[in-house]
Amino acid sequence: MRIVHNREWLSLTRPSLRETAYETILGWIGSGRMPEGAVTSENALAEQLDMSRTPIRAALQQLETEGFLRIVPKHGVLILHASAQRVGDLLETLTALLLFAYEQHKHTKIVEIAAAATELADRIAEASDRKSPESLARIEGSLWMRVLSLGRNQELIRLGHKTMDKLQWSINDRRWRPPYRPETEQLLLKLLSSMIGAAGPGPDFFSYLHLLKRTWS
Repeated sequence: MRIVHNREWLSLTRPSLRETAYETILGWIGSGRMPEGAVTSENALAEQLDMSRTPIRAALQQLETEGFLRIVPKHGVLILHASAQRVGDLLETLTALLLFAYEQHKHTKIVEIAAAATELADRIAEASDRKSPESLARIEGSLWMRVLSLGRNQELIRLGHKTMDKLQWSINDRRWRPPYRPETEQLLLKLLSSMIGAAGPGPDFFSYLHLLKRTWS
Protein backbone atom coordinates (compact mmCIF):
# COMPACT_ATOMS: atom_id res chain seq x y z
CA MET A 1 0.00 0.00 0.00
CA ARG A 2 1.33 3.43 -0.95
CA ILE A 3 1.93 5.77 1.99
CA VAL A 4 0.96 9.42 1.51
CA HIS A 5 3.34 11.68 3.42
CA ASN A 6 2.23 14.88 5.15
CA ARG A 7 3.59 17.21 2.48
CA GLU A 8 1.97 15.17 -0.28
CA TRP A 9 -1.32 15.04 1.66
CA LEU A 10 -1.34 18.82 1.97
CA SER A 11 -0.81 19.16 -1.77
CA LEU A 12 -3.76 16.83 -2.39
CA THR A 13 -6.13 18.67 -0.05
CA ARG A 14 -5.07 22.27 -0.70
CA PRO A 15 -7.33 24.09 -3.20
CA SER A 16 -5.78 24.70 -6.60
CA LEU A 17 -5.05 28.25 -7.75
CA ARG A 18 -7.98 27.98 -10.17
CA GLU A 19 -10.32 26.97 -7.34
CA THR A 20 -9.01 29.76 -5.12
CA ALA A 21 -9.49 32.31 -7.91
CA TYR A 22 -12.98 30.99 -8.66
CA GLU A 23 -14.13 31.11 -5.02
CA THR A 24 -12.62 34.57 -4.47
CA ILE A 25 -14.14 36.16 -7.58
CA LEU A 26 -17.49 34.47 -6.90
CA GLY A 27 -17.38 35.87 -3.36
CA TRP A 28 -16.67 39.37 -4.68
CA ILE A 29 -19.65 39.12 -7.03
CA GLY A 30 -21.87 37.79 -4.23
CA SER A 31 -20.85 40.51 -1.77
CA GLY A 32 -21.37 43.33 -4.27
CA ARG A 33 -17.69 44.19 -4.44
CA MET A 34 -18.00 43.41 -8.17
CA PRO A 35 -21.59 44.55 -8.90
CA GLU A 36 -23.65 44.07 -12.03
CA GLY A 37 -22.21 46.16 -14.85
CA ALA A 38 -18.71 46.33 -13.38
CA VAL A 39 -15.85 45.77 -15.81
CA THR A 40 -12.53 44.20 -14.92
CA SER A 41 -9.80 42.23 -16.69
CA GLU A 42 -7.58 39.18 -16.37
CA ASN A 43 -4.59 41.40 -15.69
CA ALA A 44 -6.34 43.38 -12.94
CA LEU A 45 -7.59 40.22 -11.23
CA ALA A 46 -4.19 38.53 -11.52
CA GLU A 47 -2.61 41.53 -9.81
CA GLN A 48 -5.28 41.66 -7.09
CA LEU A 49 -4.99 37.93 -6.35
CA ASP A 50 -1.22 37.79 -6.86
CA MET A 51 -1.53 34.98 -9.41
CA SER A 52 -0.60 34.36 -13.00
CA ARG A 53 -3.27 34.87 -15.65
CA THR A 54 -3.67 31.12 -16.30
CA PRO A 55 -5.72 30.20 -13.18
CA ILE A 56 -7.58 33.52 -13.45
CA ARG A 57 -8.56 32.73 -17.04
CA ALA A 58 -9.77 29.24 -16.07
CA ALA A 59 -11.83 30.64 -13.18
CA LEU A 60 -13.38 33.32 -15.40
CA GLN A 61 -14.29 30.74 -18.04
CA GLN A 62 -16.10 28.67 -15.41
CA LEU A 63 -17.93 31.74 -14.08
CA GLU A 64 -18.90 32.69 -17.63
CA THR A 65 -20.32 29.19 -18.18
CA GLU A 66 -22.36 29.59 -14.99
CA GLY A 67 -23.73 32.93 -16.18
CA PHE A 68 -22.04 35.31 -13.74
CA LEU A 69 -20.03 37.28 -16.27
CA ARG A 70 -19.14 37.69 -19.92
CA ILE A 71 -15.60 37.67 -21.27
CA VAL A 72 -15.39 40.27 -24.05
CA PRO A 73 -12.21 39.77 -26.12
CA LYS A 74 -9.94 42.84 -26.12
CA HIS A 75 -12.35 44.69 -23.82
CA GLY A 76 -12.34 42.86 -20.49
CA VAL A 77 -14.77 41.03 -18.24
CA LEU A 78 -18.34 42.28 -17.68
CA ILE A 79 -20.27 41.26 -14.55
CA LEU A 80 -23.81 40.21 -15.50
CA HIS A 81 -27.20 40.29 -13.81
CA ALA A 82 -28.29 36.86 -12.61
CA SER A 83 -30.59 35.17 -15.13
CA ALA A 84 -34.00 33.96 -13.96
CA GLN A 85 -33.24 30.42 -15.17
CA ARG A 86 -29.96 30.21 -13.26
CA VAL A 87 -31.52 31.65 -10.10
CA GLY A 88 -34.41 29.20 -10.33
CA ASP A 89 -32.01 26.27 -10.71
CA LEU A 90 -29.95 27.42 -7.72
CA LEU A 91 -33.03 27.90 -5.53
CA GLU A 92 -34.20 24.40 -6.44
CA THR A 93 -30.74 23.05 -5.61
CA LEU A 94 -30.78 24.74 -2.20
CA THR A 95 -34.27 23.44 -1.43
CA ALA A 96 -33.25 19.92 -2.44
CA LEU A 97 -30.18 20.11 -0.18
CA LEU A 98 -32.31 21.27 2.76
CA LEU A 99 -34.88 18.52 2.25
CA PHE A 100 -32.11 15.94 1.95
CA ALA A 101 -30.45 17.11 5.18
CA TYR A 102 -33.79 17.23 6.99
CA GLU A 103 -34.90 13.76 5.83
CA GLN A 104 -31.55 12.26 6.80
CA HIS A 105 -31.67 13.60 10.35
CA LYS A 106 -35.34 14.20 11.22
CA HIS A 107 -35.34 11.26 13.65
CA THR A 108 -31.83 11.43 15.09
CA LYS A 109 -31.48 15.23 15.23
CA ILE A 110 -35.03 16.29 16.09
CA VAL A 111 -33.84 18.18 19.20
CA GLU A 112 -31.35 20.20 17.13
CA ILE A 113 -33.94 20.83 14.40
CA ALA A 114 -36.50 21.96 16.96
CA ALA A 115 -33.97 24.25 18.66
CA ALA A 116 -32.95 25.88 15.37
CA ALA A 117 -36.56 26.29 14.21
CA THR A 118 -37.70 27.72 17.55
CA GLU A 119 -34.77 30.13 17.75
CA LEU A 120 -35.37 31.46 14.25
CA ALA A 121 -39.12 31.79 14.83
CA ASP A 122 -38.45 33.77 18.02
CA ARG A 123 -35.86 35.99 16.32
CA ILE A 124 -38.22 36.77 13.44
CA ALA A 125 -41.17 37.44 15.75
CA GLU A 126 -39.10 39.72 17.98
CA ALA A 127 -37.26 41.55 15.24
CA SER A 128 -39.59 41.68 12.25
CA ASP A 129 -40.66 45.26 12.95
CA ARG A 130 -37.20 46.53 13.85
CA LYS A 131 -34.73 44.59 11.73
CA SER A 132 -33.79 45.60 8.21
CA PRO A 133 -34.75 43.25 5.34
CA GLU A 134 -31.07 42.38 4.89
CA SER A 135 -30.75 41.41 8.56
CA LEU A 136 -33.83 39.19 8.35
CA ALA A 137 -32.43 37.51 5.22
CA ARG A 138 -29.21 36.78 7.13
CA ILE A 139 -31.18 35.31 10.06
CA GLU A 140 -33.10 33.16 7.57
CA GLY A 141 -29.88 32.02 5.88
CA SER A 142 -28.31 31.11 9.22
CA LEU A 143 -31.12 28.62 9.87
CA TRP A 144 -30.63 26.87 6.54
CA MET A 145 -26.91 26.51 7.18
CA ARG A 146 -27.69 25.01 10.60
CA VAL A 147 -29.99 22.48 8.92
CA LEU A 148 -27.31 21.63 6.35
CA SER A 149 -24.75 21.24 9.15
CA LEU A 150 -26.80 18.69 11.13
CA GLY A 151 -24.84 15.68 9.90
CA ARG A 152 -21.50 17.48 9.75
CA ASN A 153 -21.20 16.42 6.12
CA GLN A 154 -18.52 18.81 4.90
CA GLU A 155 -19.35 18.34 1.22
CA LEU A 156 -23.03 19.15 1.86
CA ILE A 157 -22.07 22.21 3.92
CA ARG A 158 -19.62 23.37 1.23
CA LEU A 159 -22.24 22.95 -1.50
CA GLY A 160 -24.78 24.86 0.59
CA HIS A 161 -22.37 27.75 1.14
CA LYS A 162 -21.47 27.82 -2.55
CA THR A 163 -25.13 27.81 -3.62
CA MET A 164 -25.93 30.68 -1.24
CA ASP A 165 -22.91 32.62 -2.51
CA LYS A 166 -24.05 32.15 -6.09
CA LEU A 167 -27.53 33.36 -5.13
CA GLN A 168 -26.02 36.41 -3.39
CA TRP A 169 -28.31 35.49 -0.51
CA SER A 170 -27.27 38.28 1.85
CA ILE A 171 -28.21 41.06 -0.57
CA ASN A 172 -31.35 39.50 -2.10
CA ASP A 173 -33.97 40.45 0.48
CA ARG A 174 -36.96 41.51 -1.62
CA ARG A 175 -39.18 38.92 0.09
CA TRP A 176 -38.59 40.79 3.37
CA ARG A 177 -39.78 44.09 1.89
CA PRO A 178 -43.34 45.34 1.32
CA PRO A 179 -45.66 44.00 0.08
CA TYR A 180 -44.15 40.51 0.48
CA ARG A 181 -42.91 40.73 4.08
CA PRO A 182 -46.09 39.52 5.88
CA GLU A 183 -46.44 36.59 3.46
CA THR A 184 -42.77 35.66 3.90
CA GLU A 185 -42.98 35.77 7.68
CA GLN A 186 -46.20 33.74 7.78
CA LEU A 187 -44.94 31.09 5.36
CA LEU A 188 -41.54 30.75 7.01
CA LEU A 189 -43.06 30.38 10.48
CA LYS A 190 -45.42 27.72 9.10
CA LEU A 191 -42.46 25.92 7.53
CA LEU A 192 -40.52 26.02 10.80
CA SER A 193 -43.52 24.64 12.68
CA SER A 194 -43.91 21.78 10.19
CA MET A 195 -40.22 20.87 10.56
CA ILE A 196 -40.89 19.71 14.11
CA GLY A 197 -44.34 18.26 13.42
CA ALA A 198 -45.35 14.73 12.52
CA ALA A 199 -46.29 15.50 8.91
CA GLY A 200 -42.95 17.07 8.00
CA PRO A 201 -42.27 20.17 5.90
CA GLY A 202 -42.44 18.77 2.36
CA PRO A 203 -45.37 20.84 0.93
CA ASP A 204 -44.33 23.92 2.92
CA PHE A 205 -40.81 23.73 1.47
CA PHE A 206 -42.24 23.87 -2.04
CA SER A 207 -44.48 26.82 -1.13
CA TYR A 208 -41.40 28.54 0.26
CA LEU A 209 -39.46 27.77 -2.94
CA HIS A 210 -42.28 29.28 -5.01
CA LEU A 211 -42.18 32.44 -2.87
CA LEU A 212 -38.40 32.73 -3.29
CA LYS A 213 -38.70 32.41 -7.07
CA ARG A 214 -41.44 35.05 -7.22
CA THR A 215 -39.56 37.59 -5.14
CA TRP A 216 -35.93 37.03 -6.10
CA SER A 217 -34.21 40.09 -7.53
